[in-house]
Amino acid sequence: MSDDVQQSIVKFPQQSPLLEQAVATYVAGMSPNTQRAYASRLNAFLEWRDAQQPASFVTHLKQYVAYLREDQNLSPRSVQAHINTIKGMLRTAAALEPSLAPGLPQLDLVKAPQVRGEVQGRRLTAQQARLLLNAPGKDTIKGIRDSAILGLLLTLGLRRSEVCTLTWEHITEIDGHKVIANLKGKHGRIRTLKLPVWLWRLLNDWGKGAGLDMADLTHHVFVPITKDGRVLTRRAGLTPHAIYKLINAYTAMTALPPVKPHDLRRTAALLARRGGATIEQVQLMLGHASPQTTSNYIGETLDLDDNAVDYSPLRI
Repeated sequence: MSDDVQQSIVKFPQQSPLLEQAVATYVAGMSPNTQRAYASRLNAFLEWRDAQQPASFVTHLKQYVAYLREDQNLSPRSVQAHINTIKGMLRTAAALEPSLAPGLPQLDLVKAPQVRGEVQGRRLTAQQARLLLNAPGKDTIKGIRDSAILGLLLTLGLRRSEVCTLTWEHITEIDGHKVIANLKGKHGRIRTLKLPVWLWRLLNDWGKGAGLDMADLTHHVFVPITKDGRVLTRRAGLTPHAIYKLINAYTAMTALPPVKPHDLRRTAALLARRGGATIEQVQLMLGHASPQTTSNYIGETLDLDDNAVDYSPLRI
């Protein structure tokens, strides 16, 4: 765990060393941004719990659901995120201390509010996605690099942290298909993604045009470029914030509505689904543990093209 994330985790009471170890173990291996988000949720719960009357974790967790909804006025989806993170910590604690395992089924008694009909994030239309993808152009080495980055975000649904950690070892062939092989994502899940031929060529054009050592399989695929156009081949890969700024710049250039990097991941899911991919195929592409998560990304829980109101016989 990185030092800055370690410092962001509060010191738990001395009577709870297991929880401190469980938090550190639970967030280990996640990206720094994910570690901070998870640690923040866990800290908030444990600090709140310290102020409560002694009770079982299940009792406290039920009370915490009410606290988040009524006192903190969080949305059902946010409450879900908090409760699922806390449950993950408790399961990690039980793995570290097997005597706690018999109590794990009690966690199922704690239900976070269901999310129904909530639209989360933004999704670009196919036309908007093409406009954004073509915005960098391919007349400059920076344009080629940025087009490749946007291509990975918009077609494969990569997270920006995954784009940043991509190395030339990932870019390979399997059974005659160009792929990104063994990409490690959130929660340590590993997936292999098929690369469209046009995107594979774009990656190679970038690597060769930038003078990168593509034979060095440990070398990052994407590296910084200075304002005067120099490729910093000896530097580490891009940061997630650099990709965030890149997306902001091109959405502003094309007069598209503001989108976040994760919105491009949602867009990739939606466009693949509308193009005919099954939920299971999109789930594998995104690396989700549950098809319900994938369905939420696509926005299928709120279908405005085939909605209940369309079947009403009433007219004025």
